[in-house]
Amino acid sequence: MASSLAKAIQLVTNQTILKLPLLLLIPILLHTVCSQIGLSMIIRAITLPSSFLLQARLIFLTSICINTAFANLPNLLIIGIDDLRPELNCYGATHIHSPNIDKLATQGTLFNCAYAQYAVCGPSRSSMFTSLRPDSTKAYNNKTQFRDKRPDAESLPEFFKNRGYQTFGFGKVLHNTHRDPKSWSEPQHYILGKQYASPEYKDKRAGIDGIHESNKLIPLFEAPDVSDEAYRDGETNLAAIAKLKSAAKSEIPFLLFVGYHKPHTPFNAPKKYWDLYNPETLPLASNPYPPRDAPEFALSPWNYVRSFGGMPAEGPLPEPLARQTRHAYFACVSYIDSLIGELIAALEETGEADNTIIALWSDHGYQLGHHGMWCKHTNFETSTRIPFIIVDPRKDNHGQLTHARVELIDMYPTLVDLAGFDLPQSIEGKSLAPLIVNPKAWDHKDTAAFSQFYRSGYKGYSVRMLNLRYTEWRSAKTGKIVAQELYDHRSDPQENVNVAESPKHNNQLLYTQSRLRQQWPLE
Repeated sequence: MASSLAKAIQLVTNQTILKLPLLLLIPILLHTVCSQIGLSMIIRAITLPSSFLLQARLIFLTSICINTAFANLPNLLIIGIDDLRPELNCYGATHIHSPNIDKLATQGTLFNCAYAQYAVCGPSRSSMFTSLRPDSTKAYNNKTQFRDKRPDAESLPEFFKNRGYQTFGFGKVLHNTHRDPKSWSEPQHYILGKQYASPEYKDKRAGIDGIHESNKLIPLFEAPDVSDEAYRDGETNLAAIAKLKSAAKSEIPFLLFVGYHKPHTPFNAPKKYWDLYNPETLPLASNPYPPRDAPEFALSPWNYVRSFGGMPAEGPLPEPLARQTRHAYFACVSYIDSLIGELIAALEETGEADNTIIALWSDHGYQLGHHGMWCKHTNFETSTRIPFIIVDPRKDNHGQLTHARVELIDMYPTLVDLAGFDLPQSIEGKSLAPLIVNPKAWDHKDTAAFSQFYRSGYKGYSVRMLNLRYTEWRSAKTGKIVAQELYDHRSDPQENVNVAESPKHNNQLLYTQSRLRQQWPLE
């Protein structure tokens, strides 16, 4: 009995339920003990002849207490996809095979104008995880994790963990091998290998974060005839599904975070997903050139893609190679879509789908030849705009579309709000719950989304508003404005012409400047 009791107490402490209020903690602890060593043993251990009925009633009421405490709390399934553009069928890209993500869109709210705060994996994910902007996390590159500068920040999963949830992380949540033990009820599941599946490259890994020399020995993409589990995303999916099934059996609500690596480079996917596309019919980027009158440092040299074998060291990709690279990216999108379908099917099998909120998001967009680039790493629409879908099965409004400008840092407060908790005071995002109730709730507002990117000694700050994007570049040393970009989406949705110097756009320039400087005042 002693070992069973210790196991029960260990389970409770592992869930960090000890941080809950005492009145809630006591019934949870007693219920956990009951589940571990049995009701009859508990009664025998604590019963005196004269108090048998009293003790039995206490145990009965304890079980009721825990069921009542968690009865109305939803589970959370958070699906992160690396480098995914909003080039999906549900976003109007009919050439993309994405039936499972499309199905999610029909079940919830699709945010058509959602934006990341920094078009690099690490900074974007730190902001998503904390609902803090990059200037607050001080994460401006992949080497910095938010706890380096904000050690006491309460992350999204940590918030729910501290309120009694079981929290589990699988795959790429923060940047690659970055971990955050405080956020999880058990160690995060992460696979470093299994990046290639072709026999000649099976043991290879792509260099990243400035270590690219070995990439010349490996291709940017491959299409072997292998199973989904030959790559780490497929194996991670199996592990996440197993955890989902076990967590669903508990009376304690869960938060399950599943992060997929694809379609991040290298663009590797099983052959069957390549076979979904005819490369000759896939559209190429219609603007493979820099925006007119844009500053040079607004563009990226896309050195990472150039680091792989077969890629040119300079100049554009030849058209056959550009078409093949886009084909590879789209195959990766369909691969991940299939894995998501398996994950959602497993959720439905558990019987918990009707009480599980689903959030699907990407950390940033990606240029697939747009403006002549093959990367993220800019403040352009193609880098900052992301797919973002929230499904709350308890709501009657399904298949909704909202055009309000929203931000990735809004996901944290939205999930907190939908779960019925008060919003933390320390976060910088806003709840999008009003848009889930009514997708036109903010139509009367000129909503804005903010992004930023630093390059070559310049800090680029960008605001996306209705019909307009304004980006202001300032010297990192002096804070002085060195360049401005203004794009009018009414006539230029691809941001091909910078009209910041155009006299007829002076009013729009002043208006967007004012909005941007509310967020980032001039020094």
